[in-house]
Amino acid sequence: MRDLAIAYGNTRQAKNWVNKTIRYEDLKERLKVTIRTAESAEEYAKMSKAQRDVAKDHGGFVGGALKGGRRKVDAVELRSMIALDGDRIDKAFLDDYETNASYTSCLYTTHSSTEANPRVRLVFPLLRDVTSEEFVAVSRYLAQMLGIDFFDECSYQPNQLMYWPSSPQNGVFVFKEVEKEWLDPDAILSAHPEWTDPTRLPTSSRESKANQVTQQKVQDPLEKEGTVGIFNRVFFPVTRALETFLAGVYEPTESESRWHLIASSSIAGVDQG
Repeated sequence: MRDLAIAYGNTRQAKNWVNKTIRYEDLKERLKVTIRTAESAEEYAKMSKAQRDVAKDHGGFVGGALKGGRRKVDAVELRSMIALDGDRIDKAFLDDYETNASYTSCLYTTHSSTEANPRVRLVFPLLRDVTSEEFVAVSRYLAQMLGIDFFDECSYQPNQLMYWPSSPQNGVFVFKEVEKEWLDPDAILSAHPEWTDPTRLPTSSRESKANQVTQQKVQDPLEKEGTVGIFNRVFFPVTRALETFLAGVYEPTESESRWHLIASSSIAGVDQG
């Protein structure tokens, strides 16, 4: 199969990431071996978040190419693989992974993983490279197939890094692999023609609940009092404000309800609804 674009960083805070390519077989070999650290699992559990971040940071990778070696969302040129952050899986998910996974992939446990509370990272090579927008859609639909509530929302950020495997000195490390068909992004995207609308992509119950709470708390902007209310009524709908104050900064898209930040390469994000 094809070589995969990958960007390497020596730490999570690396300023410069190195773009290379790798065979999936070679990537698996690297992910099969964990780095054993000095602390015990019991000591790690008692550490502060800052201490845990240091203990588990032995460099990592982004499954794609980064423009200028910058790990910024607008610097992601392409993604060659999907990587899911499974911090909420259960033991059954781990035990049955080889049976339930639909595509060629590998799984490895994280530094925080224990037998009682497993945490994993999943890596799926893609048949072709995808754009950032395609990556967001494909990764969310894939997570939906596996159980989207198992996965952290950071998984869908195109510039999200994955640490190389590491474990406390007495920690449990698990690696699993599945050899089936490589994930074809076109098959997923064609099955979901609505994928170009970010508001229609699958979401976890956590995201859905947060959206509901937000909607319940939001007051009708046209009914607000004072200067804010006057502004809202004068520049309703919001496109009037965009055209008046932000011409040259935002531009309309094919969707009547969404505008795009001209300087950004990410998905259109201003919703006038």
